[in-house]
This record gives sequence, C-alpha cells and structure tokens, in this order.
Amino acid sequence: MIAKIYILIFLLVSGIQAEAQERVIATFRFVAAFGQPGNGQEQFFQPEGLALDAIGNLYVADTGNHRIQKFDAQGRYVVEVGGFGWDPGQFNRPIGVAAGSGLEVYVADSRNNRIQVFDRNLRLLAVVGGKDADGPVEMGNLGGIVVSERDEVYVSDLDLDQMVQIDSYSRVDRSFGGYGYGDGRLRRPLGLAVDTDGATYVCDSENGRVVKFDRFGNFQRELGKEVLSEPAGVCLGPRGTLVVADLGYHRVVVFDLKSGEVAGHIGGPEAGKGPMTFHKPRDVVMGKQGTLYILDSGNSRVQRIQVLVSRK
Repeated sequence: MIAKIYILIFLLVSGIQAEAQERVIATFRFVAAFGQPGNGQEQFFQPEGLALDAIGNLYVADTGNHRIQKFDAQGRYVVEVGGFGWDPGQFNRPIGVAAGSGLEVYVADSRNNRIQVFDRNLRLLAVVGGKDADGPVEMGNLGGIVVSERDEVYVSDLDLDQMVQIDSYSRVDRSFGGYGYGDGRLRRPLGLAVDTDGATYVCDSENGRVVKFDRFGNFQRELGKEVLSEPAGVCLGPRGTLVVADLGYHRVVVFDLKSGEVAGHIGGPEAGKGPMTFHKPRDVVMGKQGTLYILDSGNSRVQRIQVLVSRK
C-alpha cells in the first residue's frame, strides 16, 4: 500500500514538473508578399488595418489612400471602396477593418468618428455613429476594430483611450479602459482580438503591452510589458498563442498564452526590407493551417508567413 502511494506521488510530481518544463516554440517560413507604394491597384499608402474573412479573402485598410482594398487569399486584387470624404462609402483615414463570421465587413472610419458596414463585395450596408449621429453611439477618432462570434463589435476610441462594445442592434453596450498606466487602463489603444469566450485583447500601444479584458470589461492580465514597444496589431495564433505586430521594434512576436512567455519572433529590432523583415508592421491576421498575414506598413506590402507552433 505504501509503495503504491509513493508511486502515485512520484507520478503526480513528475507530471507537474513536465508541465512546468514544457516549452512553446514558434518557427516561421516565408511564403509570399504582395503590394508596393502608390495609389493604384495592389498599392498602398500608410496602410493600418488587415482582416480575413471566412473564405480567405483579405481586406486592407489603405489608410493614407482613404479606401479599403479586397484581395483573394493569393494576394490578387478583387475590388475596392472609398475615397476621401464624409459621405456614406467614403472615408477619412480608415484605420481598422474586421470581417465577422457572417457576410459583413466592418470599417473603423477613424476621423469621421463612425463605423461603416459593407458586404463582402464592399457594397455599403449601414453606417453607425458619425459626427452628426443622434442616439447612443458617440465615438471619437477610432483605431482597431474586431467582431466576436456573437456579432458584438469592439472598437478602440483613441480620443478617450477606451474600448467601446456595440451590439448587433447598433447600441453601445459598454465601454472600458480609460487613460492611465495601471491595470485596466489604456493609452492609445490600437489593434484588437477577441476569443471564443468573448475576452478581448487590446494593443495598449503607449504602455507597451497587450491587455486582456473579459467579455464584461473586467481586467484580467497584461502581456509583453517588458518586451513590446508600441504594439499595434494582434490576433490569436495556433495552439494557445497570441501574435502581436510590434511596431516600435519592427517585428512580430508570438506569446504562449498559458505562461505569458515569448515563443518566438521574426524581424527587428531595426527596420528591414527583405522577406520576414519589417518596417513598422501594423497588423496581423491568422488564417487556416498556421498561415499568418502581416501588414508591413512601412514597406507598403502584406507578407504571408507559415507559422508552426510546437510544445516540447
């Protein structure tokens, strides 16, 4: 009996040690890139947002050109919408773009203080907010945007250093954050991601970290405080990881969500022009089978990288 107890204790201790010693490692392989500076098709000027829909189409917030461009999964141009202005279908520095689980594409039309909603062919469906909006949706200059599986829209408000949650009926459900340095406070929040439980990850850019809130706006944790410099874009990665576009260090960093440790990174700390190097990477989105799309803003291109995450 005593021997069985010792064996059980040994197995439990061994399991705990094995779990504690587990290392998460991310490796990367360059696949392709597309885009160049300019204002024509497949050209960008200061792009800031990237989204991927359920069938693999990419949407780029071509911020400096005040438009959204749509591409297929191979980077071939499909269609665009926009042009500078304040009328429906026009933009004033669109920063964030998000594709929900349905057929809608959401654009954070930053300096028009509104969200515009399009179908996948970039035909206008709705406008939420705006400088002259009546009712509960009042927003400042906007940053990142994301849509949950419950069709809740989260957008970062740069003027008030907060996140705003909007339900499917265009009603402000709650806001959270606010200017500051401590837990649950934000300074210039940019890119956003949301998990299947409705928890949101916010690039708290001027505090050099990513902040996690639960779906009710309660602070849960921070990541990358001593690692990141001006994080701008974020997405969930494979096998329990989080991928961050680290604009200040011109790189992309992968974190293990369980431990909070860095699992790997590419690029940086200086800007570069070659494959898997970056100049002000602004956003990241994860596709199927570990395909990562990186908006390499300073190089006016999108890079497609294959990511493999292993646990040892």
